[in-house]
Amino acid sequence: MARPSQREAEILIERIRASRQALGSDLNTLRHRFDVPARVKDSILSKPLAWFGGSLGAGLLTSMLVRRPRKREEKVRRAWWSLALSGAIALARPTLQTWALRALQSRFIPHDSTVNRPS
Repeated sequence: MARPSQREAEILIERIRASRQALGSDLNTLRHRFDVPARVKDSILSKPLAWFGGSLGAGLLTSMLVRRPRKREEKVRRAWWSLALSGAIALARPTLQTWALRALQSRFIPHDSTVNRPS
């Protein structure tokens, strides 16, 4: 009678081994399904143009939904003489700066030879 129980034990051991393999396979499948970052990375690498188009479309849609209305601004029309005056001032600015600097130097910095200089 030892023989039938030994045969049953071998059958049970084989069933346990098969169920462990099936469970390991199912566990790997579940790990892959719940690993969202890896799945997204695989998807991006396999279809980069689709992801680029989708992100471009989503950004465009978001910018259209979030956009604020523009305020109407009146254009300031300048007369020709105001443009000429501002152009003349822009051209004369370096000369005016040099003149003002020399005037300030002559007023506040003495150039006398009678000033005692420290030795």
